[in-house]
Amino acid sequence: MNSLVLLNGSPRGERSNSMKMLARVAEGWERGGGRTPEVLHLAQRSEFDRAVQAFGESDVVLLGMPLYTDAMPGIVKLYIEALAPRVEVAAAGERNPTLGFLVQSGFPEALHSRLLERYLEKLARRLGSPYAGTIVRGWGEALQMMPDEANKKLWARLRTLGEQLARDGRFGEEELDAVAGTERFSALAAALLSVALRLPAVQFMWNRRLKKNGVWERRFAAPYRPALRTGR
Repeated sequence: MNSLVLLNGSPRGERSNSMKMLARVAEGWERGGGRTPEVLHLAQRSEFDRAVQAFGESDVVLLGMPLYTDAMPGIVKLYIEALAPRVEVAAAGERNPTLGFLVQSGFPEALHSRLLERYLEKLARRLGSPYAGTIVRGWGEALQMMPDEANKKLWARLRTLGEQLARDGRFGEEELDAVAGTERFSALAAALLSVALRLPAVQFMWNRRLKKNGVWERRFAAPYRPALRTGR
């Protein structure tokens, strides 16, 4: 295990929380003896095409992404569909790279990412790729607001995972659990958090973002709600 391709599946590109985390895994990878990885952002069309090509040229591919409504971003889905020919490669007995994933979300509980994690593990099997594991992390949006110094423990654990990937070809379960943090809140903790999220200071932050992005007037939109039946 010497060559690694880091694929950033966040629409935010280089400034994303996913990239912040992938960068720390890469530092650990190099510390573990791997070569400096190639970094590609799927949100950039020229790099997307290179990412499809690079899949078959590296020992290890690590695909990172944010969780969007318990699923993957559209650009990641598009990338996965572009890998369809690699299924035939595996069926013919040729090697596909070891495949690992990173899923981070704004949700505080890790369980929100577990369904996507199960899909990604199945994807690795379909591609005939050795599965390195999936790094799951909540509170991802906090990485945009907190200084790096405040995330020292998280960065250290991500570097350890990178070292494990370079040395063992997979992530260690104990370290994955440590990075994931809270799997699910207790009933009491969930109730307290529900109250805290209604505090004016928290609402102010989200309201400011809604206004900044020009969607304040549509904040109660429910495009997927079934149309109400009339005449009854």
